[in-house]
Amino acid sequence: MATIASRDVEEIVSKLSSDKAKAREEGIKLLNTWLEGERSIRFCQFLGQNTAMLKPNEIPHSETWPFLVTLLIRCVSLEIASSKKRLPKLVFSKTLRIVVQQAEGSKFSGKTLPLLSVVKPLFSHISDVLRDIPSFQSEYGIILRHILAVKDYRFHMRNRVYCNLVLLYLGKVETSFSEKSNSQYNPKEEVFRCVLTLHSLLENPPGDFPENLREDTVKGFIGIFSFLRDEGKIARKLIECINIFLVKDGPNLGCQCLEIHNAVQQFIFRCWLTSHDRGLKDAVIYYARLQLNLSRGAADGSPLVEQLLDVIGKDLDQTNILSGSVSRTDAAKDDRLGTLTSSQCGLVELAALVFYRACAIPLKAPATAKRAKREHASAYLRDGLMKGKWLCDKYFIELIIGSCATGMLLFAVLLVTITLVFVRIYSCIGLKAYAQALKGILNEANMEHAYDDLLWTLRSLQEFSSEQLLPVLRTEMLIRSSLTSNEEVVLGSIFEGIFDFDNGWHTIWSCLMHGLPMFSNVTSVAWLFGGLYT
Repeated sequence: MATIASRDVEEIVSKLSSDKAKAREEGIKLLNTWLEGERSIRFCQFLGQNTAMLKPNEIPHSETWPFLVTLLIRCVSLEIASSKKRLPKLVFSKTLRIVVQQAEGSKFSGKTLPLLSVVKPLFSHISDVLRDIPSFQSEYGIILRHILAVKDYRFHMRNRVYCNLVLLYLGKVETSFSEKSNSQYNPKEEVFRCVLTLHSLLENPPGDFPENLREDTVKGFIGIFSFLRDEGKIARKLIECINIFLVKDGPNLGCQCLEIHNAVQQFIFRCWLTSHDRGLKDAVIYYARLQLNLSRGAADGSPLVEQLLDVIGKDLDQTNILSGSVSRTDAAKDDRLGTLTSSQCGLVELAALVFYRACAIPLKAPATAKRAKREHASAYLRDGLMKGKWLCDKYFIELIIGSCATGMLLFAVLLVTITLVFVRIYSCIGLKAYAQALKGILNEANMEHAYDDLLWTLRSLQEFSSEQLLPVLRTEMLIRSSLTSNEEVVLGSIFEGIFDFDNGWHTIWSCLMHGLPMFSNVTSVAWLFGGLYT
């Protein structure tokens, strides 16, 4: 393996420092010979050890990473200045990218942040080059994403530089889509790299998201989605860009969240039910949850809930149809029977949140609007449970869990009482639906050897009875014990007649005792209950 000495580094530095373009090119070629193959290990270790020995505030000398990066920044600037009638040579940008990556390679560098002393001018240089030299976009985009990922580096980026970069990439992406609509050539990979860098910028601001950038960012997304039509990895990454923007600055956006939603809703709801891209579907579901949380308590949040009720209802129906077509032998290939995928978990959690909002806050249509009569959320939930839709079982339990958690956080007796009434009303819906549907679900499972619906029904009943209702009942007992006799009468009148727990559970138990013996062999029952307790 070749060894590296100070004279080798001095030769590289001497050529790169020259005022002659030809000498600088020779220096770049010489440096690249040391950055390839086995020679790079010795070279990077040599520079890494020298960089690690630098004291705080010490000016880096010629045998360190910061000095080499500074020298390469100068070389790139001179190359750009001397190439007025031609494109700058890509080897300069490629070499700078390799040096930055090697300097940050943990197995080579002996210092945690070897480029800290040079990162501020590096950010400014990247911004200037990306603005003026499109041919360097690919290599410099990689450099930018690489150093943005290091928290201590991005905190040294000037706010002005960050704003310029975000606006630059928003403009690049919007221009790419507008040119595509005008039938001009537009490579997809180049657009995807731009979106990837935009996501990295939004995810890693140098502190809080700049207030003066907020309005232009919203306008940029509105412009981009006015052109977006096709699904794919670019669309998925753009939705992720909006999601990270809502996470970082959503609470400060106010009504601008609605402006974003108005721009993206057509694309979102069009691809929700038709897309086969699981990543895109997950990003869309996460977007809906973020918007729903941000609209909490807002006067204009009701239309969003109504939109989500409609599309989630269709999605749950569609998911149940697809899952029903899976044979028992296919289901047996899974490690666990009836397990939810991560996508289904996201959908179920969103469904529970939407149904909670829809049931807790009545949806009011505008007085002038002419709308078809819409089924109430509680009716849809009841019908889904009665038909044995296994995802309905799951989001019913999520709904009860959310309601109980809300109740535990409310300290006022009145608010707790209201929450208890809400939980028990929906408990009543669930018990009645389960009791009416269980016999048919048992028959269908036995005849078709498809057990997902039955398994989730039993799982839901298990969770429902043993973990979720008991805390609610205990809370109700505590409330009753702290009330006067008159208040007890009022509370009793609220709960009286809502439902009869004993009758509901008796009916369910009777169905199970009569239904399980119908299974043709013991193996099916053992397999079913094995899935229940895994």
